[in-house]
Amino acid sequence: MSFSPGPVGPPGGTDIQEQRDRWERKRSRTAKELVQTEQRYCQQLELVTTFFVEILKAKGTLRQDIRESIFSSIKAIHSVNQSLLVHLENSYFGRGFEQFCPHLSHYDTYADNIYKARKALTIQLKKNKAFRRFKKLQEAREEFKDQTLEELLQLPVLRIDQ
Repeated sequence: MSFSPGPVGPPGGTDIQEQRDRWERKRSRTAKELVQTEQRYCQQLELVTTFFVEILKAKGTLRQDIRESIFSSIKAIHSVNQSLLVHLENSYFGRGFEQFCPHLSHYDTYADNIYKARKALTIQLKKNKAFRRFKKLQEAREEFKDQTLEELLQLPVLRIDQ
């Protein structure tokens, strides 16, 4: 039996180039997926900040301290993720994450508050008829795609794991 080493390309030949091409395709797919997931995440955060935080503030349906206990730092999280998304969409991944990382404390604040937020939300849904009606109307909007406020409020905590 003779041993055949398989195809051998010229020095610096196509095997290395093929590997580089595979890496580039993988990098490109990963970058595209990252942009798409960040776009979806920002859209979901925007639902909460626009249709709950801002409108509740304008209407005065919930006192400020109750709003803050339910929504915590979600507006700040939305803002820093919007900024990250702009960088990602323009293929400035390094710069985007470099500017994003110093703001991870907003996620710490949010995660530390999540149990208090759930409790405050539960109490308001039991005791505050106007808020209960408001929540139901907002969740019925087409943009929510059958997602509840409770599910949306959980997203930043889930995003930490991602």
